Amino acid sequence: MDSWFDTHAHLDRYGAAEREEILTRAREAGVEVLGVAVDAASAGAMAGMGGIAGRTVGLHPLQAAAWHPGVFSRLIAAPGVLAIGECGFDDAGPDPGLQEAAFRGQCALAREHGLPLVLHIAGRRAWEMLEVRRDDLAGLAVVRHYFTGDRAQAEWHAVRGHLLSFGRPLLREVPLQATCRWYPRKLVLIETDSYPLPGRATEPRDVAGIGEAVARLWGWPAEETRRQLAENTRSAFPGIGRRAD
Repeated sequence: MDSWFDTHAHLDRYGAAEREEILTRAREAGVEVLGVAVDAASAGAMAGMGGIAGRTVGLHPLQAAAWHPGVFSRLIAAPGVLAIGECGFDDAGPDPGLQEAAFRGQCALAREHGLPLVLHIAGRRAWEMLEVRRDDLAGLAVVRHYFTGDRAQAEWHAVRGHLLSFGRPLLREVPLQATCRWYPRKLVLIETDSYPLPGRATEPRDVAGIGEAVARLWGWPAEETRRQLAENTRSAFPGIGRRAD
């Protein structure tokens, strides 16, 4: 039976004992997890991490001032790296020029290494910056993580063959549910974007509930939906599920 895949979790932010408990609960729920980096330190912390289905290397736009291509090139060479990111643009981030340089550099690394790009876009200005830099994505496999954009943004991604990854907002936001209902079935992923946050108890095992919500929106049986989402995940991240440890 196919697993549910949580395609975006920040596992390095948990202590070792808590992380092991989280991953044990995920396995018991039939969930495999992709660990996602936000900077060089988090990418390094996940190198050799046990119990995960793979990991990414990248620099979050909030950390764009720390961009150094040589550092990230070295990190990509380690085993278990399945994607570049998360990277992109954020209205709360530093100078747009810094964000653009980090974004362009990571697009170049993704192209050089034949890896997909995990895209973070937060805010109206961030979206405008992405549209300006859209040519940097040409030819890349792209995953827009934790999608909460509007119909126009979804259509922009759809015509480019980008995958949209939905998190827990899908459970409550009607416009997102409408997007998930019409978006191409083979271009849908699910995630929790888990990390420690006061008052937030989300963890990777909860991705099963998101997958079941997708099944209801599509009008499909849960098992058929899980199979389709697993196929999408393996297509988006070749090699996922072969243990990074």
